[in-house]
Amino acid sequence: MNSQEAKEILLSYRPGVDDAKNPAIAAALHQLEHDPELARWFEQLQQTDAAIRRQLRETPVPFGLKQRILAEQKIVRPDFGWRKPAVIAAAAAVVVLSVLSAWIIQRSASNG
Repeated sequence: MNSQEAKEILLSYRPGVDDAKNPAIAAALHQLEHDPELARWFEQLQQTDAAIRRQLRETPVPFGLKQRILAEQKIVRPDFGWRKPAVIAAAAAVVVLSVLSAWIIQRSASNG
């Protein structure tokens, strides 16, 4: 594994959450021991992530935010017409007529 591959794996690594028993993560963490530049990069990444987490924890959540979000959420499901009884009845009629026509044509061909 080269340093670039290790960086790509370590970018998604979350200490305390991700399991270091994962072979790719374990190999990337092992690479840190042999690559001082990669180790410095990883340390800086961890410090940046910690600063971002700290800032997010300190940011106050506006009162009633969850209720406002849920109140504004409108789930719109497109209606493709599959549930309309008239469409279902028409589709069934087409299938029945097709089967009946095929049966009549086959029967007349075998009699003739």
